[in-house]
Amino acid sequence: MKKEHPAIVFFSGGTALNGLAAELAKVNPTCAYIITTFDSGGSSAALREVFDMPAVGDVRNRLLALADRENPEKANIVEMLATRLPRYADKTALYGQLSHLANGSHSLMEGFSEVVRKILSDRFALFIELAGDSFDPVNASLGNILLAAGFMAHQRILAPPIAQLSRLIGARGIVRASTVDNGHLAVRLENGEILAGQHQFTGKETDPISSPIDGMWICSGVDDPWPRSVHGSSLAINLVNNADLIVYPMGSFYSSMLAAISPQGLGHAVSVNPCPKVFIPNMGFDPELIGHNINLQVERLLEVLRMDNSAYIGSEAVLNYVLIDSENGTYQEEPDYAGLENFPLKVIDRTLVSDESEGLIDPRLLAPILTELASEQS
Repeated sequence: MKKEHPAIVFFSGGTALNGLAAELAKVNPTCAYIITTFDSGGSSAALREVFDMPAVGDVRNRLLALADRENPEKANIVEMLATRLPRYADKTALYGQLSHLANGSHSLMEGFSEVVRKILSDRFALFIELAGDSFDPVNASLGNILLAAGFMAHQRILAPPIAQLSRLIGARGIVRASTVDNGHLAVRLENGEILAGQHQFTGKETDPISSPIDGMWICSGVDDPWPRSVHGSSLAINLVNNADLIVYPMGSFYSSMLAAISPQGLGHAVSVNPCPKVFIPNMGFDPELIGHNINLQVERLLEVLRMDNSAYIGSEAVLNYVLIDSENGTYQEEPDYAGLENFPLKVIDRTLVSDESEGLIDPRLLAPILTELASEQS
């Protein structure tokens, strides 16, 4: 029996996919997003240090992209979840704002039903109780704070607070963490330098890297680059098992897309699902991709996907298509289209860039292409 909506699963993180997620939410509320949890910068770093937990900022970002903003109360909840505490204020004043949120008197709580106000207030109150004086709330995301409090309230399990926020904002899609283990990312550069911590190589909080990335792995901490194992979450693996299309989309190549695939078990799950798998290379500039043309990106993607068992997982089991726009696309490094023919995959060349998308992929053009690929399998 043909499904009403094909099950499309994306490996991602960050904000690059938010436009596509919002576009797909209009037509397919069952699209699923497996999100990386390795961010080590900004207020996420403070939460991770206090609670020894995975990063939740990318999860929050994707939930907000999927929210039902046409419902007034849900739109107000989204506004609150997207709010950050001031960057320049003393700790006492910032905790004062959290206290107003905890007792329901903050202006951001206006317009909520009593049930919603109590749910959110209780979470803020729990956060204050658990964090004590150890958390620095400067520029902290209120959405991240609620997810952290929910994580602690549910015995350090992330799925329940994600599900709760999804219901509160009417998220039209499924969001899962790629792992619930508390790991970090480390990279080796071609010049031999090793950088531990995602914030060290994304070019957002530090200067962009000056040498190409030559490899990435998961480590224990920003002060400990030694490799460690983390396992894919069972919920993420279940999404992969039931997918009609698996997508490796545009976004920060290492810290978002490859990071989401890296936990153990995910590559194997991808390999045993016979559905099509498609890679969509970035357009524009990604600081993580200096020295990487599309061909090298494919090689690195295949390396990560086959890590669970490279002797038995063939390339064709984890990647079937590369989706490009050779006429309108602007890629960071000159593509070697002839070289792509050496891989056991098919290149799909379609119009992805519009006059309005400013040289990047237009979600309105991409969404129907992915839906078409997935519908052939569902």
